[in-house]
Amino acid sequence: MRKILSLILITVCILTAFADDKLLLNGRVRDAVTKRELTQAYAVMYDSAGAPRDTCRANKSFRWNGNDVDTLATFFLGVPKVDSTYLIEVFCPGYNSQIINYSTGKVGKREEWRDIGTILMQRAPEQLRELTVETTKIKFYNKGDTVVYNADAFQLAEGSMLDVLIAQLPGVELNSDGQIKVNGEFVESLLLNGKEFLDGNNNLMLENIAAYTVKNVQVYEGQTPDAKRRDDITAPKVLTMDVRLKREYNIGWLVNAQGGYGSEDRYLGRAFVNWFNPTTRVTLVANVNNLNDTRKPGKNDTWTPEQMPSSTKRTTMAGLDYNYEDVDETRWARGEVSFNQVMNDNERTTARTNFLPGGDTYENSFSNGHNRQTRVRTSHSLGKKWGKQWMTGALISGSYRYSKNRNADLEGSFTKEYETMTPEILDALYSDGSEEMLASVLNRSRTRIDGWSRSLNGMANIYGAYRIPRTEDHLRFGVSASYTSEKGEQWHDYDINFGDNPNAAERRRQYTDNSPNHTMQLSTELGYTSSIKNVYYGLNYDYDFIDKTQDSYMYALDRLQEMGIYGVLPEGYQSVFDPANSYMSHTYTNRHTFSPYLQFGNTFAEKSALSITLMPQIALVHRKLDYTRNRQNYRLSKTNAEIDISSIWDGRIEYSFGRIDPKRYRYRNSIRYSFRVSTNLPEMTDLLDITDDSNPLNIYVGNPDLKTEYAYRHLLRWQYSPASHTLTNVFYASYAHTTDALTRGYVYDTTTGIRTNCMYNVNGNKTAAVTNEIEWQFGSTKQFTLSSETDVNFSHYNDMIGVNAEMPELTRVRHLSTSEKFRIGWQFAGQSLQLRCDYTNRHTTSSQQGFNTLNANHVNYGVSGVFKLPKGFGISTDFMCYTRRGYGNPDLDTTDPVWNARLSYCPVGYSRWVFMLDGFDLLHKLSNVSYAVSASGRTVTYTNALPRYVMFSVQYRLNIQPKKR
Repeated sequence: MRKILSLILITVCILTAFADDKLLLNGRVRDAVTKRELTQAYAVMYDSAGAPRDTCRANKSFRWNGNDVDTLATFFLGVPKVDSTYLIEVFCPGYNSQIINYSTGKVGKREEWRDIGTILMQRAPEQLRELTVETTKIKFYNKGDTVVYNADAFQLAEGSMLDVLIAQLPGVELNSDGQIKVNGEFVESLLLNGKEFLDGNNNLMLENIAAYTVKNVQVYEGQTPDAKRRDDITAPKVLTMDVRLKREYNIGWLVNAQGGYGSEDRYLGRAFVNWFNPTTRVTLVANVNNLNDTRKPGKNDTWTPEQMPSSTKRTTMAGLDYNYEDVDETRWARGEVSFNQVMNDNERTTARTNFLPGGDTYENSFSNGHNRQTRVRTSHSLGKKWGKQWMTGALISGSYRYSKNRNADLEGSFTKEYETMTPEILDALYSDGSEEMLASVLNRSRTRIDGWSRSLNGMANIYGAYRIPRTEDHLRFGVSASYTSEKGEQWHDYDINFGDNPNAAERRRQYTDNSPNHTMQLSTELGYTSSIKNVYYGLNYDYDFIDKTQDSYMYALDRLQEMGIYGVLPEGYQSVFDPANSYMSHTYTNRHTFSPYLQFGNTFAEKSALSITLMPQIALVHRKLDYTRNRQNYRLSKTNAEIDISSIWDGRIEYSFGRIDPKRYRYRNSIRYSFRVSTNLPEMTDLLDITDDSNPLNIYVGNPDLKTEYAYRHLLRWQYSPASHTLTNVFYASYAHTTDALTRGYVYDTTTGIRTNCMYNVNGNKTAAVTNEIEWQFGSTKQFTLSSETDVNFSHYNDMIGVNAEMPELTRVRHLSTSEKFRIGWQFAGQSLQLRCDYTNRHTTSSQQGFNTLNANHVNYGVSGVFKLPKGFGISTDFMCYTRRGYGNPDLDTTDPVWNARLSYCPVGYSRWVFMLDGFDLLHKLSNVSYAVSASGRTVTYTNALPRYVMFSVQYRLNIQPKKR
């Protein structure tokens, strides 16, 4: 640690030697009415004689901290660090000029910049509207470090929402759960006009924002809005996607509603109401449906049959979101209230092969269940900047969750694999089973689990920041407190047969009372940051205190003479209290986290730029556990000698070169190397020498010898973006390995099928990957788009598996996959067509005896298109063949042709209405099987797939703008 701190100090001293003696004056230019950023504005500074001294054009890529991702029209003027007064005149085409007199006053020795505020420009009288003739629509281009996708350049079907647009963007992948990846990296922050939306719920935004309202989509690495308000330059940058609406949808009312009904009793209803003005947004959303399906006809996403929903799902939600920020960004308030209820009906069939020394075993299970979860959440925050020095803010949030579930399972384990196994065969095993099947059975079990749980949570946070006058020093502070209360009950019924004995060996009925469990957390933070020219440094200190109580009491009702009715507690149930499977747990955690920060970046260099960021994070953790089980008390304490280095290095080195546009500070090449070391502490209860046999077929034991897990990750990234804006190439190479990885191994009893599970540390887990992605627009009018993604992935995972009370042995599984995703699209005169072909080879080997090497191939190919027809009609469709070979199982080696189509109609002269007829899986060939392989076994799962259906829906959209703008 001493060496690390010395290195940081030496680096700061060297880098600050290049500092010059200039003060940067920065201002921001916006339209006085619409508050739009005027990036075409420029500022001229005059000396005392009235002669122009310096000129600077406003551009959103210019920012004093090197962050060029905010959509701000900002200019910078350099002046000497002396007391003086300057005359600055701001010009913009189509606007009256503005004159500002600014006095620097007393300038601190380490003061680097001054904010002269926002300049609001008035439009010049009798200004003619600009006429833009656009013959070529570029789909995407690079503006500094920001990738901008032009929404109007993509041909979409009538009625399309934001999710369809996002799925079309080159280099972007949209998963069914709302996760977005851009060039292989996950988007961590999805914003609407630079602001948060409904607590970051991606799906709500993707499914309710109409695509026709979007101007562009900007992707960049930047700080979250909250970190920017706090002036916290040490906050890590996250990959951000900012959806920008067209100007006409930034003022007034925006309404979008849709309702539909289809075959198989499918229904859909949703409403989106938005009120905008330049400073305020209020949004109301509501949705009710039973689709559990994210597919849209003609949508070019990464969907495959393996991503098929595994249940029928009914969703009801409503939410209110508001966001306010004044023109000068000195006051803000935001909040949301949401209600969400989801009901799932699951039907699942699983066939699992256990890889065991001496011979594999085979498990078949059939389960069905119903789950209902209701959640209410609210969150509100506000803040204010007090002059140039102070900023304060507060946040309060709360949530309530109630869940109720009902599950029934029928399972059997055999020493022989059976191609035909149904719940009827397994149910009648001991009454009508063959001799061969009875000779090979290890166990058969019937399980029923019912229960409910509820959770209440509240949190309050007060924070602030202070800038020391005439310096670049910032102080940040914050205090927060949260409290969670949880309670629940569960009923378990077990009926288990071992071997060929028709009499149940285990018949259990358990009632578990999870008494009100409480978690209280108190946190404080204190941070200091400063800068000298291009060097930024700081130190953060965080303290967390967590007090967590968990009590669980089990009652073995099967020990009573009369168990009574399932779900109803019989009299005298307290007499069969089961201390061996009940516990009382109280955990105290004290965490002290120190986070030095160092960043260097010569952002304003002429031909190249170098950026270095180092963010060590060292946490000293003291954990204390008081635990009672089976009338025995356990006390475990990890003192301050335990050091959790949660990120000993979280750093990045980036070098950009080949500048092609000095005014925009854009580079042709960018190379980045990042690295991270993180740890994972074992759970305190896993360190106790205890046994949990509440589930007769899965027994859990502790391991006092567990060590801390360390994970190391390296990533090298190169991006090439030429001047034409029509091509981007991104190359990734990554490597990660883990020492003392925490894994749950087991010992398998080959005579009964009982697993005894335990946590272990293993070494040797590692992954490596190489990816290259190309996006290219070409043609006389850029009507063609080609994208290619080539991937090679290698992984090596270890597990601990043993048989018949022997010590578990280390087993290894190696995966090697190569894939190519190729797409070429053509768009002309309102028509769009795309050809797609994906190929993946999966090669899996194992050190386990008897493991059959897997060499499987997936080939997916097809076509999708969006076509505009006369009289307001349109067609969008996609046809894909999903082919799997090499699994050696007829249920897996399949070819699934899937055809989806939409017919839309927008009446001429009535553009507010869109009528749609959607058909999904029209050929009825969609498969409902998935496959997974690990060191411990191979699993094939069949689910209740969403059947083919046809739906008719009507969409209504309305935009009301104020008469005076």
